This record gives sequence, structure tokens and C-alpha cells, in this order.
Amino acid sequence: MYQEERIQKIYQLLAQQGKVTKKEMMNAFSVSADTARRDILEVLKSDKVIRTHGGIMLAVASPQVFDFLERTHMSKPEKEHMAALVQKYLPENGVCFLDVSTTLLLVAQQLEKCCTIYTHSLDHAVALTNTPQVETHVLGGLLDKENRFFFSEEALNTIQQLKFDCCIIGAASLEQEGIFFKERHNALIKQKIIAQSRRVILVAENQKFFKQGHFKGANYDQIDQFITDKELTEEQYCYFMPKTEIVF
Repeated sequence: MYQEERIQKIYQLLAQQGKVTKKEMMNAFSVSADTARRDILEVLKSDKVIRTHGGIMLAVASPQVFDFLERTHMSKPEKEHMAALVQKYLPENGVCFLDVSTTLLLVAQQLEKCCTIYTHSLDHAVALTNTPQVETHVLGGLLDKENRFFFSEEALNTIQQLKFDCCIIGAASLEQEGIFFKERHNALIKQKIIAQSRRVILVAENQKFFKQGHFKGANYDQIDQFITDKELTEEQYCYFMPKTEIVF
């Protein structure tokens, strides 16, 4: 197993249990103590992770929302599966909004349909330069360098003049009260986009039910399709309306 694959697994373990010991890494990946130490040093480049006696742990005890670039290392097979499902729902020749998300970045990188895409994501815009069949519009403004999206009042005004065939949104957390994001401006963009969309598709891993965000961007009754990576629990199903199609 290459180091990049091990790093993905370590991030997953941190998200699930909050800490990982060097011994656990050695046993899980069948690697030497020196290799586990090098993996620890790589993960410690994130300021969300700190060293402990015998391993590493999340710097904050509460459920953690990782930054965009850190999330690109996590659960890639599951993200690729969800990205493939999203492709089926994108309308041919439609006008769609594609949210900032590591899963939706895979959609942008693999998009084959002829369509028009609006996005506020820096990485999506770059990825879509390689797809001549897609007409790409970037909702610009000030760049949030940590989370790699643009925001401006002008972009909000532009959104209000549009009608999207569908919008595909992500989430920082899925909580009983609604769908949350960790940045106020990002949540505001989702509110405006959803109001201007004929169909709303939510794409998020099951682990988002165990995260905590700060700014509400959507209600569950606004979601037409929910694409996730595994079957929901009975309690999680109750968050959604009967009209919502749940796909995994």
C-alpha cells in the first residue's frame, strides 16, 4: 500500500475515533515502526492533528470538519462511487450549479455531458477547463483560500437572475435541524442557489450525520435527491421527507 493510500485511511480513522496510535498503524497496514513514524509526520502537517504519546489525535475533541485539501485524502473510493451516481442525475444540455466539495470535484473532473455549469469553486473551475463540451461560469469574488471558494454580493445578485435545472450541493454536517456549513458565506450561497433551482440534489457521506457545522444552508424538505455512501439508519431516514429519493 502506497503512503497516499495509508494517509487516506489514517484520516478516516481520525474522523471515526478521534485518535490513532503508531501501533494501530503498524498492525492495520503491516508496516514497520519507521514507516508508521513517517506517516505520522505527514498527517501532522495538518493543524487539525496533534501528536500524543504513542500516536496522533484530533486537536479538537468535538466532531471535526476538515479543510478542503485535507478532505481530498479521505474515503476516495466512496467519493468516486457517489460522483458516478451524480453523473446520472445531471441533465443533458441543462443549466446546473456544482457546489464546492471534494466529491463534486470528482464530478467536475469526469464530466462528459454537454451542459452549463455555474460554480463558486476554484478547483471545479480549473478542472472544467479540460471539458470543452461544458460551458463554465464562475461566481467570483473574494477567495476563501482555506476552503477554496469565491464569495461576493455581486455573485448573489447574479444567482437571483438565474433559474437552474438542478443544483448539486454538499454539506459540512447533517443535523436534526437541517443541513449545515462551517462558513456563513457558503451557507448563504446555498440558500440563494436552492431558491433558484428546480431540483436540489444533496451529496454527502454518512459520516456527515456525526459532524457539527455552524451555519444552516438548507432544510431537508428542500431536497429532491440525497446521494450518499451507505444505507441510512431509521433515525436518519426520518430527517427526510417521503418525496426525497435516497440513493447509495
